[in-house]
Amino acid sequence: MKNVLFSRPMQPTALSSWKGLLAVTTMTFSAVAGGLGGVAIADTVPAEPGQAAASSTPVPSTPVAKADDQPHFDRVVVNGGKDIVVGTEDSTFTMSFTVTDPSGAFAGPISANLWHGTWQGEGGVIGGIAPRYDCTHPSSTTMTCDFTNWIYIKGHLHNAMAGGPWMANVTAARLYQDFATTTQVKREAKLKAGLSGKKGKISATGKLTRADWDNGTYSGYAGRTVQLQFRKAGTHNYSTVRSITTERTGGLNTSVKASTDGYWRWYFPGDSTTGAATTADVYVDVRK
Repeated sequence: MKNVLFSRPMQPTALSSWKGLLAVTTMTFSAVAGGLGGVAIADTVPAEPGQAAASSTPVPSTPVAKADDQPHFDRVVVNGGKDIVVGTEDSTFTMSFTVTDPSGAFAGPISANLWHGTWQGEGGVIGGIAPRYDCTHPSSTTMTCDFTNWIYIKGHLHNAMAGGPWMANVTAARLYQDFATTTQVKREAKLKAGLSGKKGKISATGKLTRADWDNGTYSGYAGRTVQLQFRKAGTHNYSTVRSITTERTGGLNTSVKASTDGYWRWYFPGDSTTGAATTADVYVDVRK
């Protein structure tokens, strides 16, 4: 099973057998009349704990047919389908699901979280109580729940967790199910730039760093391709002038010829473990 850590004290023995849950947040509520309730999954067959259902994020809009009297999840979305990019400060992300319960009872607890690793193996361990949530009933047999989940970094989120695979786990209407998700949790990147021009020559320096979750700092990101881009004054689109590979400490250093006034910047497109980064525009008048 998986380790779940919360933002307020809990008895350690209650969760000591959970492993591999990078879960960013778990919410559990008791169903009450007119309040929160269970949900089910319409597009996949309910999986045993640790067995992923064959779906992505967002869950496909056309679900597999289900028995009319069985609850099912119709939709599961993690962070609006976008990657979750985390720096060195605690942050939040969103999850949502829609569940159908033909009985209208919506019995049982409700939760939504992410986990990393394998169900019974060692893996990612982070979590927290969701500070905000909202559940509505579009009809007597459907319920939609939106979660804002906390990611607690120190001691829970580690560099090795960046990238995949990540699983979304949702619970409602007495269903407990995992879904494969295309959303990744990535390390935040930062770019610093030193850009100047003189007599038709642009001197460009900079540095690429990324969040080090293990140490709570930003460290140089070596061996990455960063693009030096230019936008002519009066236009809106950038073009890549040169691509540079970062040095051992993440440093960047190059020079190019320029014949037109305009804006320059560094751009890092990101990779499988690290988010994208862009420096602010720097205007250079090549006549000076």
